[in-house]
Amino acid sequence: MHDHYAEKPGFRVTPPSVFSIQLDDSICLPRRMQALRKSRRVRWMGHPLTYTVGTAIASVLSIGTTLLAPSLLGPAAFGSFALLTSLFQYASRFDLGLSQLADRDLAAGAVSAPGRDAEILYANWAAGALILVLIVPFAAIVASYTSTMTPLDTILAVGGGALAMVANAPVTIFRASAKVWEFTAVALTLQAGMTLPRLAGLAIAGITGCFAVLAAWYALLVFTFARPSAFPVPKPQRILSLWRAAFPLFVFNALWLVYLTANRWIASILTTPEELGYFSFGANLAFVGLGIISTVAQVYYPKVLARVVQSPSGACSRTIELQSLLITTMLAAVAVIALNSAPDVIALVFPDFHNAAATTVILAISCIPLGLATWLVPICIALSTSPKRDAVRMFLPAFALLLTSMAVGHLIAGTEGLAWGCVVGSIGLMVSILVHLKAIAAIHASTAFRIVGCQVAITATLAMVALASLPHPRGGLAAAAQSTRSAGPPAGWRLAFDEQFDSLRLWDLTRNSGLWEPHYPWGGKTNPSNNELQYYVDPRPGHDPKSLVGFNPFSIDQGALAIRARPLPQEQQVATGLAFASGLLTTVRSFSFTYGYVEMRARVPRGRGLWSAFWLAPVDQSWPPEIDILESLGHDTQSYIMTAHRSFLGFHSQSQFRAQTPDLAENFHTYAVKWTAEEIVWYFDGKQVATMPTPRDSHKPMYMILNLAVGGHWPGSPDASTVFPAALHVDYIRAYLPPEQPR
Repeated sequence: MHDHYAEKPGFRVTPPSVFSIQLDDSICLPRRMQALRKSRRVRWMGHPLTYTVGTAIASVLSIGTTLLAPSLLGPAAFGSFALLTSLFQYASRFDLGLSQLADRDLAAGAVSAPGRDAEILYANWAAGALILVLIVPFAAIVASYTSTMTPLDTILAVGGGALAMVANAPVTIFRASAKVWEFTAVALTLQAGMTLPRLAGLAIAGITGCFAVLAAWYALLVFTFARPSAFPVPKPQRILSLWRAAFPLFVFNALWLVYLTANRWIASILTTPEELGYFSFGANLAFVGLGIISTVAQVYYPKVLARVVQSPSGACSRTIELQSLLITTMLAAVAVIALNSAPDVIALVFPDFHNAAATTVILAISCIPLGLATWLVPICIALSTSPKRDAVRMFLPAFALLLTSMAVGHLIAGTEGLAWGCVVGSIGLMVSILVHLKAIAAIHASTAFRIVGCQVAITATLAMVALASLPHPRGGLAAAAQSTRSAGPPAGWRLAFDEQFDSLRLWDLTRNSGLWEPHYPWGGKTNPSNNELQYYVDPRPGHDPKSLVGFNPFSIDQGALAIRARPLPQEQQVATGLAFASGLLTTVRSFSFTYGYVEMRARVPRGRGLWSAFWLAPVDQSWPPEIDILESLGHDTQSYIMTAHRSFLGFHSQSQFRAQTPDLAENFHTYAVKWTAEEIVWYFDGKQVATMPTPRDSHKPMYMILNLAVGGHWPGSPDASTVFPAALHVDYIRAYLPPEQPR
């Protein structure tokens, strides 16, 4: 055994020579990359600074992609995106501790063990297969019982993470064997997937597109860099022994990763999808500093860990204290910047998330102790002689404190209260880590006290400034009081449209009068882009074939309009190309407006495949924008959806909200929206249920659309449980305009 493995006072580092990792040139880069490797023009890639700069650029691009996601998705969908991203991260680090073992061996100066690369590679493939065969189906089943994640998106996120973990195996091997050029080339290629490819998938196909692109990207790289066929299959005993050595480190690192993302999962339990979206947005924005620290640590840590591991007990206490002071100062500066600029920047760049400004600032403050914890955890892992025991001692109390403080905070102050709970939890974790470092003699007691004192003083000072300067909380008990306020048109607004449905006045082309046009402005009788199954019948003489006259979807029943959907006979299905008849009404010819208050009283039908909607669309027939006042899916009549569609960087984007309600198919309820130049506010039965700033492209005249669709990508097709004819009943529709708004 070499001298540097001798046990130091205060440390009991297990000699890792048995499980050390050393490249024996059996991992081959693709031919083109091998040729590039020999070129003098790219020798600079073999310098450690290249990776430092390259990964910093990749991290900035990845962070930029993450920050663009809110504008493309809206609050509710972004909350789901954040949870799925956490699942992707979990799966991508499910190598059962092999990467942590490599870092630990490198820090301790482990001797080489030729051939270990093949064992590492096959061990990663085995872990990836375990995820794909067992964990992916289980996660999909669990997702089917949630309202925040779909099974398909969950499969793509967890499966894509598993592929990323396998593709990362050569990076672990190259790094542990000091092959800087190869490490840099492969690592940066892997990181590139989190930048423009991910953004393209998100922009084109939303959450599903994002994780589909990631899964495809890492599948390609698995078979480019990590083909197992290049090596003989190791004996299972060798892989198992490798896992046994690495698993305790995996437990430590896994608990740490779960803690870093636990606040989002706790928020998903305590809040609505919209609140989760605001909280996740604030967390992503505030945690940018943590991402930068992690990036720097990848390059800086090998030297730091080697020095700490190979020094006598307490010898590096001063070094750790100085680094802690530097980290604290940097993160405090970030928090000060957030305190002064976040509200204005968010309102300008992310107007849909203006409600998350205070949450972002508070979470930036929580990152002061959490950032220090991020810096110190790898030291704890490297020095731990019993990683599982140490992880449980550090993280379980921290989990309990985080959960309790977030729950109490949410009760008092809503989303902002969740963030204050994170501040308390982060301080508790930081103290727990310093206590552990003192217990293993890595730092002196006086050092621990000074670090804690500095952290608490700075965090508390910024917290008091934030409490004094930020708006009062808009959630928790305050939100409960606000939700009791009644809706209705603002004082002074005048009634400009009042349809009581005592009769149905369809537009008369000969007299140029009436209210309702029974098809889209361009003459459309269905919406093929949604894969809908209904034909919107026009009952006016001469507008549809005579064979459809008997399928008039409109009638007046006891002072209310009924729009009925029913199956078409085979002959009419052939004529229309669609399986059902239903109805649609628009005011495109009779009434349009820019800003106003619109209210409808209606009862929706129940049944899978039925899709009731009341919405606003622009007169100039551009799309987006669009404001959906009500969208009800017949298989879930105890909630409904409200959406504002808009354009962002030339792509479709939306902010979507879901209101939990009594059974909408049992009784009539009112659905309303107030649309002004500043904001869009939705109401249900006279109470506010959602709000957001008015999108930039939603300042143009719009008309009203009322329809009952059947089938489509979203509601699915009707099944045996759907009863026909199915009817959407509407008691009245009213529109009020501001005093300065002409009709």
